[in-house]
Amino acid sequence: MNRFASSATAAAVLALGAAAAHAQSSVTVFGTVDVGVSHVRSDTGSRTGLSHSGANISRFGFRGVEDLGGGMSASFWLEAGFSPDTGEVNAGFNRRATVSLNGRWGELRLGRDDSATFLNTLIFDPFLTNGVGGTNAFVMNGAPTIQISNAVSYFLPPNLGGFYGQVQHAFSERLNTDPTVAGEYNGARFGWRQGGFHASASAAKLQGLTQAQDQRFRNVGLSYDFGVAQPMLLWASHKRGDLEVRGLQLGVKVPVGAGEIRASVARYDTRGNNSNADWNKVALGYGHNLSRRTQLYATVARVNNAEGALKAIGVQGLAAPTNVPGGKSTGYEVGMRHFF
Repeated sequence: MNRFASSATAAAVLALGAAAAHAQSSVTVFGTVDVGVSHVRSDTGSRTGLSHSGANISRFGFRGVEDLGGGMSASFWLEAGFSPDTGEVNAGFNRRATVSLNGRWGELRLGRDDSATFLNTLIFDPFLTNGVGGTNAFVMNGAPTIQISNAVSYFLPPNLGGFYGQVQHAFSERLNTDPTVAGEYNGARFGWRQGGFHASASAAKLQGLTQAQDQRFRNVGLSYDFGVAQPMLLWASHKRGDLEVRGLQLGVKVPVGAGEIRASVARYDTRGNNSNADWNKVALGYGHNLSRRTQLYATVARVNNAEGALKAIGVQGLAAPTNVPGGKSTGYEVGMRHFF
């Protein structure tokens, strides 16, 4: 081999090495297993048995990222829920299935993802919407809108002095001859987090088959971490047609040694067709960390209904018993959560 060919070969090897350096990638397997024993009661009866996801949602998934060079990266996230009390796995990657392109300009994300308006109800609830103590703010007025399919999301870059934001559109994917756009979702979420302070607001509209079936979501969350305690406030509105339900919840998290006390008190007001369908909820819980991955927890909660409301406490894996208008409902759980 002459020296020119040798130089060309060396240059090719260096180029391949540089490309490989830019194309470094990683894949992570992750998940949560959370199982407990729960008891839920209403004025018509009670149930006792195994439940799951009392502290954190039971799930497993795969995520990965590839460095594209020049400050750009590509990533994916596949996540499925499951029920460890029965071993059943949800159909497909029902919780999240996305691919993203990231850069200094932010993130463009495509696929099934959390809805922009669900995230505040999660973050500003000391129980993370889980278990007997979880907030009703995301499920006040019919079926919740937690994950959204066929979604395109844009996220602002993370270097804006604590300010963050997201806009999200989900396609209805109906024929162009269809006069409706039922299933189309448009939402946005903006917030600011600096030091111990955190504030965020979001709003969205989910199109129904008719105007009377349109759904509108709004919520605002505030919290401040003082170190010795983190109080948080959540206000939410879910309007479906002419019926609107508003929730106001005050919560707190208090670190105690290797554990954390969680508490909340909330009121839910129904406006429109049935203004007497209001209810209150109080909850108290404690989580004790055996390690960074493993926690033991216990929670108790109670719901008081007005004359036109019949809410009852239930948990994943143990359905709420039916209730009567104006009835009461209680629930408790003890469980164990492990991250992997």
